[in-house]
Amino acid sequence: MNKLKKYFDNENYQNGLRVVIICVFSVILVVGVNLLCGLIPTKVANYDISTERVYSISKETEKSLSELTEPVELYYVCEAGKEYHNTEVLLNLYADASRNISVEKIDPAYNPALIAGFTGNTSLENNSVIVVSGDRRQIVHFSDYYTSGVFVLEDYLNSAISYAVSDELLKAYSIAGHDEQKIHSSTIAYMGLDGFSCEDLNLVQEGEIPDDASLIIINGIQKDITEKESEALLKYLKQGGNLLLITDYTTSQLKNLSAVTEYFGAVMGTGLIMESDSQRYTDDNPAYILPNILAGDYTLTDGINYMLLPNTKPILIDQDMTDVTATSLLQTSEAAFAVSNNIFTDETTSVDGPFTVGASFERGTDGKEGKMVWVTSKYVSDVSVSERIGGGNITFFLNSVCWLGEDNPVESVHAKKISTQYLNFSKEALAVYRIVMMGVLPIIVLAAGIIVCIRRKRR
Repeated sequence: MNKLKKYFDNENYQNGLRVVIICVFSVILVVGVNLLCGLIPTKVANYDISTERVYSISKETEKSLSELTEPVELYYVCEAGKEYHNTEVLLNLYADASRNISVEKIDPAYNPALIAGFTGNTSLENNSVIVVSGDRRQIVHFSDYYTSGVFVLEDYLNSAISYAVSDELLKAYSIAGHDEQKIHSSTIAYMGLDGFSCEDLNLVQEGEIPDDASLIIINGIQKDITEKESEALLKYLKQGGNLLLITDYTTSQLKNLSAVTEYFGAVMGTGLIMESDSQRYTDDNPAYILPNILAGDYTLTDGINYMLLPNTKPILIDQDMTDVTATSLLQTSEAAFAVSNNIFTDETTSVDGPFTVGASFERGTDGKEGKMVWVTSKYVSDVSVSERIGGGNITFFLNSVCWLGEDNPVESVHAKKISTQYLNFSKEALAVYRIVMMGVLPIIVLAAGIIVCIRRKRR
């Protein structure tokens, strides 16, 4: 007993015990601090000082997330070690913004079955996100939201969440059979994110518009529709139907289609529109116009800075039709003119602008007798053209789909540039900076060194 007491009273034992206790408390402190840090919201833990607010979500997103009532799971698909930091931060911000959002990371190498259950296969690129709510799901691919130095994941996630929590998809039908332009698959995917499915419709074969149609799309039509198609469209519109009409430049007469547009007091003018204002066209081509985007009463032009509409024709609106509300949305400058050629006399004539090249129409009270959005350039739905001017064309197309289909479009947020931004100097400024950096500063440093040496020698 005395030996045991003597052992515990030993100074070496006491010192060792103190070290052990300090180590234990240190481990507990470190673990505790880490646990507490894990509880700190991402918004606080990662203070965003980037110019484009890359590591933040917008107030619009925070508001929409706070209004979520259905649980949403965000599955972050990525192999270990290949995570993209911007994606992780944004997903955590979403989880912090709403109790109904949970984030789970999935490594496809260890859990391929789970991914296959959502996608049907296991080939999903790293840093993609699967958005799931109940039986609805949507995949946001990494290649879609990180491209050309612009980070648009927030926009994609907002749309995917809106789609996942919606009750049912609205049905849009795209008329086929007249050399129309095929709607790009990515645009159809965007429509899905806004709550719409899109199917082709051959009206000659079907004979009438399906009862479940929320809107009809005629995209870049080049040949006239038949008289029976015109009658079917007018019957549909008179019952409160909706039409998104996108026409292409053509010298052909579209007599039967004109019967549809005349229902709204509008007809297509003659001639190809050319811009004289150098600020309102691009590619050194006066026919590639950058229209003035007018503020309407709707969400049709919200969030759009520029649109590029090559090869347009004027829309002539009858202002005397009292039961039609027509709103000009896209307009040329006053310097524009429309050129047409008479094939019989070979004479060229021109009419001065401005011209309306995009407009919305509502017949009856609140469009109860039909609504239409009409743009006279097939490129309004062209993805490659839209990308050149910040996505304005596709945004207008999708806004039109939502307005016509009486669905609220998912609010677009500002895309965030993450590419390196370089400083640009004029030749004069660059010459001054070179003199200062290569001449003045070295002389000042050398002079300071000489002065210090002289002072030390005098001591």
